Amino acid sequence: MATLSTSLTLTSTDATSDSLSFTVTDSLSVTGKVIAPSRIVTSTGDLTLFASSSYSRSYVYMKNMDSSIAMDIDFGSTASFNLAAGEFAFFPWHGSQNIVVAADSGAPVLEYAIWQA
Repeated sequence: MATLSTSLTLTSTDATSDSLSFTVTDSLSVTGKVIAPSRIVTSTGDLTLFASSSYSRSYVYMKNMDSSIAMDIDFGSTASFNLAAGEFAFFPWHGSQNIVVAADSGAPVLEYAIWQA
């Protein structure tokens, strides 16, 4: 069994009326498949990045490497989010729906990784 150490720090002096400063850390157990950080060119067509039939509970990292084009990240018909240019996400994924990526336009590059729990 491997361990994935995570940390998220949020700070701001002007986002709210109070100063914001906190860090959350965790040690996550990795017991299955791993795809080390990789990159793929996306398009406006749907690209299945991770098939639900291939993974159980996992931790997913994604970063939109483009400086101007956003991309949609969809989980079947149940949920989705838009990853703006330069944004990243790290989240737990149950593995019950495919993760599908589609660029808003052009062919931006997506950096990604997965660690199966």
